[in-house]
Amino acid sequence: MSEKMTSAQVRESFIKFFESKGHLFVRSSPVVPHDDPTLMFTNAGMNQFKAIFLGDNPKGWKRVCNSQKCLRVSGKHNDLDVVGRDNYHHTFFEMLGNWSFGDYYKKEAIAWAWELLTEVWKLPKERLFATVYQDDDEAWQIWKDVSGLPDDRIMRFDAHSNFWEMGDTGPCGPCSEIHYDRGDLATQAETFKDPIKGVNGENDRYIEIWNNVFMQYERVSDGSLIPLKAKNVDTGMGFERICAILQGKTSNYDTDVFTPIIAKIAELSGVPYNDGEAGTPHRVIADHIRAISFAIADGALPSNEGRGYVLRRILRRASRFARLLGQKKPFICQLVQVLADTMGDAFPEIRERKEFVASVIKSEEESFIRTLDAGLERFAAISAELKKGDKIPGDKVFLLYDTYGFPPDLTGILAEEKGLLIDEEGYEKCMNEQKERARANMKQGINTMGTEGWTQYSEASTNFVGYELSACETKVVRWREDKGVLSIVLETSPFYAEMGGQVGDKGTLVSADLEIQVFDTVKVNDTALCRGKVVKGTADEKTMGAVFMATVDNDRRADIRKNHSATHLLQAALREVLGTHVQQQGSFVSNELLRFDFSHFNAMTAEEIQKVEDIVNAKVMECLPVHTDVMDVDEAKASGAMALFGEKYGDKVRVVKMGDAGVEFSRELCGGLHVQNTGNIGLVKIVSESSVSAGVRRIEAVSGRGALSLLRAGTQILTALREQLRCKDAEVLDRIQQAFAKTQNLEKSLQSVKLELATLAAAELLNGGINVMGVNLYVRELSLPDEKYKNLLDGVQNKLDVDSVAVIANKDNGSGSIAVMVGKNVQAKGIKAGDIVKDLAKACNGKGGGRPDRAQAGTREPEKIAEAIANANNWIRAKLTAQP
Repeated sequence: MSEKMTSAQVRESFIKFFESKGHLFVRSSPVVPHDDPTLMFTNAGMNQFKAIFLGDNPKGWKRVCNSQKCLRVSGKHNDLDVVGRDNYHHTFFEMLGNWSFGDYYKKEAIAWAWELLTEVWKLPKERLFATVYQDDDEAWQIWKDVSGLPDDRIMRFDAHSNFWEMGDTGPCGPCSEIHYDRGDLATQAETFKDPIKGVNGENDRYIEIWNNVFMQYERVSDGSLIPLKAKNVDTGMGFERICAILQGKTSNYDTDVFTPIIAKIAELSGVPYNDGEAGTPHRVIADHIRAISFAIADGALPSNEGRGYVLRRILRRASRFARLLGQKKPFICQLVQVLADTMGDAFPEIRERKEFVASVIKSEEESFIRTLDAGLERFAAISAELKKGDKIPGDKVFLLYDTYGFPPDLTGILAEEKGLLIDEEGYEKCMNEQKERARANMKQGINTMGTEGWTQYSEASTNFVGYELSACETKVVRWREDKGVLSIVLETSPFYAEMGGQVGDKGTLVSADLEIQVFDTVKVNDTALCRGKVVKGTADEKTMGAVFMATVDNDRRADIRKNHSATHLLQAALREVLGTHVQQQGSFVSNELLRFDFSHFNAMTAEEIQKVEDIVNAKVMECLPVHTDVMDVDEAKASGAMALFGEKYGDKVRVVKMGDAGVEFSRELCGGLHVQNTGNIGLVKIVSESSVSAGVRRIEAVSGRGALSLLRAGTQILTALREQLRCKDAEVLDRIQQAFAKTQNLEKSLQSVKLELATLAAAELLNGGINVMGVNLYVRELSLPDEKYKNLLDGVQNKLDVDSVAVIANKDNGSGSIAVMVGKNVQAKGIKAGDIVKDLAKACNGKGGGRPDRAQAGTREPEKIAEAIANANNWIRAKLTAQP
């Protein structure tokens, strides 16, 4: 075993080893999956190969390997609140993997795993264990032949431990895991078989380092297993775990994967690292900065829903632990550079986007620091209403967590300091309800995994011809029907599948006996699916097996082309006006409009928007040629082509250029559809500019027919205003401003009259008060419409003298209200309107509050109001008597 092996060398060694065995190295896909609506984050190396397991393998890959960025933040695999408290749980991790797609199988997979571990990495054989599925005699014998391990160290386990399934249905199969003993060999014999302390147990002495899944079955909906046509191998090795073993460490955090980050945390905070409990903040932050940074680099942004909400939770947890290190200013953002330095070679995107990533994190930290302070104030308000021994209600604990980022353990610590408890069951109930809401709102994906429900005619992969053609003859590869909606995979397709922000094509599929209206084309797990409904004939095995004419709605596609090309011009113009820090963060291109998100921290001025629009339209009028080259991805990036944020690119990419060769105005990596020259766009009009999130702005615009429609609508509005105001176009704005000014003056006059009338009414109401220890008290019960009641209260406040208190109640339509107003001199005696109204409201099961001078409460039990306000006299007397 080489203890000097760095993490970079471990990664490289794994990849080189499998390349020597005929494997193609495939780059890691983004941690934010763009073509799998069933996944929030990429959580395993096999995610990007899902379609291949079904048989859709257009590149003909047989053997591949990679190191995949993964993010797991919930479920059986990880628990966010555990991360940093032990040595091996992580939110972000790398998964080293090798795959066989219908090529080699158990014998080679096991032999190569053993060779890498024991011959290349020199792991001691006496510390290795193999596990197999209880009925997998084949794998057991291969391990026996390949490794020479004693029989009792090739261990059989049931399906819970050694049968891998993707879900309730889909590809699955027995698996064989490799475990490593990190303990004292002298006690190995007496411990490794223990169901709790041994292999596949719950302690971390025997740690799983590699799982080889033998995909040989498909689980169908009735629970039975059917053999797959092709047997596959899917493996995954925990990169951080194997680095710890190869570097002789018992904690993943002690490897060079984490030590540079932890050292930087200690340096910046001035708090030395401790590998015990005191080092928990360092470990949490070191883990979370990786998850946060790679998620942002791959296109996710903190928000209040979906993956953005998960990302915000992780960032806030890191920020909370930074506070425990004494950091009250943005801190996490300062760690992005060290991450770029240590991982930028393997994952260039983190180096290329480090400034943007750091800026987003900084802005989010600043927001959370304000929220954290507000949360402490909120906790103080909640705890002030309780007495020692009380429980903070579960919904309040959840509020502190969901709104202010306080996990229940933090709330528990704060509560303990005040002699309070927390309602853990109530909190869990609220949390489970939120999870159910999230599941209900989750976008349901089309199941392309497994053969069940699909009628298949061939194993061909779709050949997309839409760049050149808008219609062609084709046959169906496979199809299925779900509640009247057909999902169809075509052999040859002119339909563009939604990708890179561009919406999918619509059109028709027509045969001799069948006509299908295609209402969308989507890409799921790298498979292009036409979604359609039958408008003529009946879809069955025979009719769907015919030859179809596939025709795209070309008018719609022409509008999409215009808007897509306009986004390229827009990005180039933005970089020219605002600066080269502008990078695309996402886009949406349809036939109706374009939406372009870009990195920039300030709202654009009207002058900047106009300048960008002028530049774009100047390039439109220049009729710049638009041409596309296909080249290697590294060559394309080296040539200066802009890449879409978080997009996954293959080895070959399309580079769209606008302008003459060598002096192009725009050059971008893009797989979408475009015009032949910019003049085809016609006109571009920016509709709006707004904020998406911290550091990201959004422009919405229209082009071509959409721009013409917008201008025509504006002209119609101007014409109608001109006719209504009976003036020339140039005078319309002045006339409208005059009308606004006149209306405002009338409203002010009306309010003045209302206040005068209310003050007169208040003068009558403020007669006959009683004197309570020097305070003039007026208690009145009314029955007025809500608007009149509000006006009267304004009049009372306007008329009330400094030594008086007014308690005015009102009943209206089955509800009631109590308003309290307190003069300045009375406030000085410690009597506050908010205090009075809260206590009076309790007597009629109401709630309310307000300022010291004016407060209000409402109740659904108006019949109790009279009794409640009658207590005002005693309340004031008691308050004044208690004064020193």
